[in-house]
Amino acid sequence: MQSLEKRIAALERTVQRPDEIILIRRFVSPGDLHPAIVGLRANDGERWELQPGESEQGLIDRATSEAKRNPWGVVTLTAEH
Repeated sequence: MQSLEKRIAALERTVQRPDEIILIRRFVSPGDLHPAIVGLRANDGERWELQPGESEQGLIDRATSEAKRNPWGVVTLTAEH
């Protein structure tokens, strides 16, 4: 058993944690499982709106790069439809 614990400990040391975690809450309803995102809102109230010509992924990228992270590096955003 000690051998197994040593092997697990060695694996845990080599595995790198992700630098950032991004959570996007997207509320859906029956019949509309993929509503278009027109904005994103952070827990601290900061908001980002879809700019003309910007893709949904572009909005997500912009918001996640500008949003404040919590002490663990996590960004939580809520989609606005």
